[in-house]
Amino acid sequence: MNAPVPASRPPLAITMGDPAGIGPEIVARLAADGDRPADPFIVVGDAGMLRRAAAIVAPGLAVEAVDDSFAGLDEIWRRGALPVLQTGEPLPPDLAFGRVDARAGAASYAYILRAIDLALAGRIAGIVTAPITKEAMRAAGIAYPGHTEILADRSGTRDFAMMLANDELRVLLVSIHVPLAEAIRAVTVESELRAIRLARDACRAFGIDRPRVAVAGLNPHAGENGLFGREDLDIIAPAIAAARAEGIDASGPWPGDTVFMRARRGAFDIVVAQYHDQGLIPVKYLGVDHGVNVTVGLPFIRTSVDHGTAYDIAGTGRASHASLAYALKQAVAMAAAAPAPRGGVPDFIFMLTRQDRTVPDAQERLAEALGAGVRHIGFKDVGLPLEALHRLADAIRAGGARTYLEVVSLDEESEAASARAALALGVDVLMGGTRPAVVLPIIRGSAIRYYPFPGRIAGHPSRLEGTAEEIVARARNLAALDGVHGLDLLAYRFQGDAPALIAQICAAIGKPVIVAGSIDRAERIGAAAAGGAAAFTVGTAALDGAFPADGPGLAAQLRAIEALRGNGRAAGGLPG
Repeated sequence: MNAPVPASRPPLAITMGDPAGIGPEIVARLAADGDRPADPFIVVGDAGMLRRAAAIVAPGLAVEAVDDSFAGLDEIWRRGALPVLQTGEPLPPDLAFGRVDARAGAASYAYILRAIDLALAGRIAGIVTAPITKEAMRAAGIAYPGHTEILADRSGTRDFAMMLANDELRVLLVSIHVPLAEAIRAVTVESELRAIRLARDACRAFGIDRPRVAVAGLNPHAGENGLFGREDLDIIAPAIAAARAEGIDASGPWPGDTVFMRARRGAFDIVVAQYHDQGLIPVKYLGVDHGVNVTVGLPFIRTSVDHGTAYDIAGTGRASHASLAYALKQAVAMAAAAPAPRGGVPDFIFMLTRQDRTVPDAQERLAEALGAGVRHIGFKDVGLPLEALHRLADAIRAGGARTYLEVVSLDEESEAASARAALALGVDVLMGGTRPAVVLPIIRGSAIRYYPFPGRIAGHPSRLEGTAEEIVARARNLAALDGVHGLDLLAYRFQGDAPALIAQICAAIGKPVIVAGSIDRAERIGAAAAGGAAAFTVGTAALDGAFPADGPGLAAQLRAIEALRGNGRAAGGLPG
């Protein structure tokens, strides 16, 4: 086996799959294949089963254990050995290949959970999964229907989809492992629009900037204008229209018997299929050896083989590792295409506000801020009349700083008024608000960068309501919209683990996150930086002298905050 050059990013992880299936064999074959990608990986699985498999398919391959720290990983690769992170108690040596076994089902589930936790912690660059057996997991008391549902549940992901791809075709599914009758009921405007957005995101992960998304019809001939069913006309077509209004190049519904052929010939970059077999049959017909299963919407990369555990040949040495090699190749490509971690420190946005209102003496405070060298300055759209806000915005620009307007609105009408005010004021960034469907048409075509709030916002001063999972799901939906440049997260107005929420949101989206609301101590600035935020805001706390400083007054507070923002891991600031 080749000894890869150690990578600058974390290694990928391959889960071993069902120990009684072909997973251990194809992993061993992959490790011994001199033509596989050179990027290092670790196996999350069982060292004993891998040694048994290696004895069958790659007798010269050494299997060596690594611990949670991954210490010695580079040296293991240099020696040409296969590193394995032993997960759970070692499996018994008499565990038979090719049979459903509850012990194997429990082990395969544990491997998946361990890999997910490593990915969420940033310890690995992504997950490649070998096949599992639902019957074995069910025998172990685990009721999940497949990998995808485990990955989504463990990572708190609500908007996700399965995409199958090979060199000729990409297909994303509206529903996954459900009975056909239930799959038909799952066809709603919301589920279609979600799938179209995820299809767009999936193509972007492969480097396609403006993907052409084709949507397959549900009924024969896409319903033939209502003759063969109304779902295509009444549900799918409106969802496509909504996607196009968001700037997505979506089309259809196209007849399911021809759309895949057209995509294969280059008319489309991806097809949204309505149910499992509609989408998987054309991909698998082209060959499972060069197909890959990608779970779209997760906060980490996940690819998988496009086949099952093949109990009938497990342990015989006849299993091909081609699909696993292809899945690894695609994961490597996606990891390489992912945005590199930014250097530098998060930006500090000074808000001329107290308790979510622009302060009456904002002009005087602005002069102090500019004198202290602050170059990101914001205000609210309440507290001063519009004429005064015009003068304030002009003065910020004249001082060489970037202008931020944060929306305070609890209804659609006031949010629309705030968006129109942002246009009139000519601000650089519009922050806050929860109604992109209202705001985006107003600011479209302008140079304004838009950062709405994820989650449910209530009260004044604003508070962030809902569970962390709900807020993360909303963040993904918002970040997927064209015209949304980042998010404004009221992390410390959340009644929960704010630092964890910051890290989850930053990991879940590929756009900058501003942490706002009640940043009033060094630890909170540090949490924003450590979580990967691009910027944070401070208003009331600086005006009230909350930070230890080298003297009295606002200028000293701003100097103290500027010094604090460089402490801890930083995200690198907002785009210019």
